[in-house]
Amino acid sequence: MKKLKIFAIIVLVLIIAGGSYLLYTFKFKEYDVADDEVKEIVEKEPYKVELPGGVIISMDENGEVIEEEGTSGETVGNNAVDGNGESSNNVTGNDGTDNSSGTSSGSSNETTVAAIKEKYTPALEGLEDQADTKVNALIVKAKKEYVDKQANGEKINVGYFYNKYMAAAKDLEGNTDKVFDAVLNAVEKDLAANGFDKTEAKAMEEEYEAKKKARRDSILKKALGN
Repeated sequence: MKKLKIFAIIVLVLIIAGGSYLLYTFKFKEYDVADDEVKEIVEKEPYKVELPGGVIISMDENGEVIEEEGTSGETVGNNAVDGNGESSNNVTGNDGTDNSSGTSSGSSNETTVAAIKEKYTPALEGLEDQADTKVNALIVKAKKEYVDKQANGEKINVGYFYNKYMAAAKDLEGNTDKVFDAVLNAVEKDLAANGFDKTEAKAMEEEYEAKKKARRDSILKKALGN
């Protein structure tokens, strides 16, 4: 573990130090980083979150975001969001009855920006939990590969490790961003449908970016064993 910490520190120092050779080593030199296990961590069990109204946002095998109606018949929150991300206060149950909440045109003054954004908290928390699980799996895989190579007497190439796991982390982050953007789009439409400016959702985007940075930082901390 001590050697693993030293390795992580060396990688950090090299990245900060820069230099033409290091730039070539880390950025331009090509490495055979294909790894089915890493690919499985990034792509297996794609993100899936449920919006108010039961709409499910997920990703297909091509990494494209798709929206589909949930099959449980259950709804979360007060508003439904259709397949196009449009918000509606009228939710119809499986029996054809109107299950609209108290937030209707006659009582729209009861709907607040905070209440609308709060409805989407479970979806965002679910996305964050799924992202953390995948990041942690990548860290475990990187540590195991390093230890195995060391045990087998193989030469440790920091450029290889950097390129392999940085690429995987970027792919993972890109997928996370796509799903978050879909959720944010639904929030903006919900706000607009209730007469609010969609820029009210800006704070949610800023919070997401802050958490994303914290997730990146956590990779280094965990690599150092902190």
